[in-house]
Amino acid sequence: IKFSEDIDFNIRLMAEARYYHRPPSEEEQFVYNEAIFDRFNLTLRNVFDLPMTAVIGRQDITLGSGWLITDGAPLDGGRTAFFDAMRFTYNLKKYDATADIIWIENHADSAKWLKPFNDRDIDLAEQDEQGVILYLTQKTSKDGGRDLYLIYKHDSERIASNGYEGEIYTIGTRLYGRLNERWQYSVEFAPQFGHKNGKSLHAFGMNNQLIYNFNDEKKNKIYLGYEYLSGNDDKDKNFDRLFGRVDTWSVLYQGCIDSIDGRAYDNSNLHRVYADWETNLTEKANLRCGYNLLFADENTSAGGTGGLSKSGNFRGQLLRSMLKYKVNKHITHFLEGELFFPGDFYNNDRND
Repeated sequence: IKFSEDIDFNIRLMAEARYYHRPPSEEEQFVYNEAIFDRFNLTLRNVFDLPMTAVIGRQDITLGSGWLITDGAPLDGGRTAFFDAMRFTYNLKKYDATADIIWIENHADSAKWLKPFNDRDIDLAEQDEQGVILYLTQKTSKDGGRDLYLIYKHDSERIASNGYEGEIYTIGTRLYGRLNERWQYSVEFAPQFGHKNGKSLHAFGMNNQLIYNFNDEKKNKIYLGYEYLSGNDDKDKNFDRLFGRVDTWSVLYQGCIDSIDGRAYDNSNLHRVYADWETNLTEKANLRCGYNLLFADENTSAGGTGGLSKSGNFRGQLLRSMLKYKVNKHITHFLEGELFFPGDFYNNDRND
């Protein structure tokens, strides 16, 4: 709803219904689930006659590459990703830069601020989460730039046994751009410190990628990357993904398999080396295939329990492919497939 050139009210109500096709011996089932407001905010532009925009209320937020800031509701999967927040963005035109200051007040209970219709008590996180983000970004060229950020996250009021309580401080930077007409790069790293569940936290993470463009008719590309998230058995080195706990590179592994030794979507204690190939098969069909080689930073099992081996560090190999077909500008179909081959990080009960 546009009240004026500088004032908008934005609202969106969504539901994720599911239909389960069952064997002939069972009844098929349609689950209506609940309907939840995942957008409910007021947008104000030119606040105080300054080049500043304010978004107040329930909103989507993705900053930088989305590595650490993209999802405020990780436990409900891909259904919602909203933040209950106040975001102020100041445009520094002279320096071709912007500065974001964000206050986050997320609650695990989906009915805390706005009660869903047909409320099914679907939790959004394992604990309540508050945070403050200072994010500076500057363009240095047409395809390049640099980001600098400080993220404070406070976890409290655990609602799950694997919930967290504590305070985490993260300082990070990201550099991206072109080396030449064929090579693109992105480098991001972030140290963390603070405390979590009564233990001191000293962790480190990085996320790097090189892209080679063939610049041909089929728009072939090769992606090469390395991601590192520190971790150990005492949990005092486990890198926290903060507000970026989503299945960024695997639907199969992230959130399902990785929860054997931690929480879903955490993916700490990880070395990931990968290579992807992308091509346009036709004007409407795009194919991307990838290979991931996964290692643990440290073995986190003292006695080989809980599905983990006693001493192995090799998590395994993951193959992934996605075929997209664009019917028209409104509709795109995609077919996704993944195969995971476990390594010696998992014990004999889990490595098939």
